[in-house]
Amino acid sequence: MRAVLQHGTRDVRLGERPKPTPAPGEVLVRTRAVTICASDVHMYAEGNVGGVSWDAPFIPGHEAAGLVADANRTGLPEGAPVVLDPAAPCRSCDLCAAGMFHLCRRLEFLDLPPVDGAMRELLAWPADRVFRLPDSIDLVEAPLVEPLCVAVHALELASHPEAVTVAVVGCGAIGLFTIQMARVRGAKRILATDLIPERLAVARELGADEAIDIASQDPADEILRATDGRGVDIAFEAAGPPEAVQQCLDIVRPAGEVVVIGIPSVDEYRVRASDLRRRELTLRFVRRQNENYPEAIALVEQGRVRLGPVLTHRFPMERAREAFDLAERKVDGAVRVAVTF
Repeated sequence: MRAVLQHGTRDVRLGERPKPTPAPGEVLVRTRAVTICASDVHMYAEGNVGGVSWDAPFIPGHEAAGLVADANRTGLPEGAPVVLDPAAPCRSCDLCAAGMFHLCRRLEFLDLPPVDGAMRELLAWPADRVFRLPDSIDLVEAPLVEPLCVAVHALELASHPEAVTVAVVGCGAIGLFTIQMARVRGAKRILATDLIPERLAVARELGADEAIDIASQDPADEILRATDGRGVDIAFEAAGPPEAVQQCLDIVRPAGEVVVIGIPSVDEYRVRASDLRRRELTLRFVRRQNENYPEAIALVEQGRVRLGPVLTHRFPMERAREAFDLAERKVDGAVRVAVTF
């Protein structure tokens, strides 16, 4: 079968891999689309993500959707549209027993070397990590259910997001889904910041009350101005740069809360300890999602969350390198970029 292989930094090519055979409890999925996550861009451009790298060509991509090619006695109908959860927990460690499957001590993650990812024509994956989709969801947009789940979980971690003022720092895919989830959860006012005007326009379309271009403005000054000096109740960091966490600390009120979603290119965050202590701020960190797929799929099916505006570009697998280049450069209005099969 054909697959997209990453051989080195910025070196993505088409290649061949053996057709997988599903093991007991696995389903074979014929891939239709894989969207490129920010962590994929880190691996593509920098050679690692969170300190994990590779020493042989591997298949990237973990936001994936497709059609069931072989149900393998799992109960899923063959030909059914499905989306994949890329994280497969062991379900036997202490953290799984406590219901924290996303923190599993023996988690297997699609696209995290040495485990190959989803940019291939066929993929075998545990059936309990494969979720059926309603026919109303576009199969090329469907991989975005994965980053939507991250936003659903981020709002779960936030304390009382209803009827408060929130800021979303960074309007990439997860930031845009966080804006929508803040609206779903009843936030009173939503402020968004980014450096890219096209992304700010999408933020307004998807529910931000004010979208602030910080390319030429200090984000803290602008957020404090917009809130009459009070600051926001909750700030969601969805940008990634190490300094973005401190930006969030600068804009929350005393006893406020910062929820960190983004992954920095260097494995550290840079904050002033005095801000956390003197204003009794709460700092929370998001580790993907935890069993949020059914709710996320329902929200899309109900029209309460929109995937379409977040998926800005589509490339066939033969042009995968162009897709990665565009995702890295963030030009031409790119937010999420899909590779189709």
